[in-house]
Amino acid sequence: MSQVQTDNAHPSLQVACRRLSRHLEGLLDVMGRPRAVVDVQLVDDAAIHALNQQWRGVDAVTDVLSFALEDDADAPQVPAHMLPIELLGDIIISLDTAARQAAEMRRFLRDRGESSRYSMWQETCFLATHGLLHLLGYDHQGATDAVEMEALEARFMATVTTAPIHELDRTDHGQ
Repeated sequence: MSQVQTDNAHPSLQVACRRLSRHLEGLLDVMGRPRAVVDVQLVDDAAIHALNQQWRGVDAVTDVLSFALEDDADAPQVPAHMLPIELLGDIIISLDTAARQAAEMRRFLRDRGESSRYSMWQETCFLATHGLLHLLGYDHQGATDAVEMEALEARFMATVTTAPIHELDRTDHGQ
């Protein structure tokens, strides 16, 4: 079975770390990566801002960062089922941004006259799912890739929320 370790380094906000780990472990199993290992860090805006600046050269807060351990396209490819473990990488999520985006989703739903139940945990779960798909090689830069990735996110989030997760504009990730 895959192993996901979730650590909360946020000074005040909390989410159900074990529940988040189980969600991602289930996705890894469904995606045929039963020996995968992923670390998830839940941080504040200051920490993710520093990482975004250091590793991407972007001087801004973001909601989620993914750091794949194996990005070498020339490395020999061993089928995942033959590896004793498969170290995929790290996912870093800003709980400050997740809380803001959850509040934005609640406002969005309320404005549409729908149930405005959407929690920070649900948004964190979405961000973790998004980050995991990046570790698995999915991207959303091109239109075709974005459709494929969004379809997987919708499928994997269906048990977590019925909110229209892709209708919320998360482009500014903002403060």
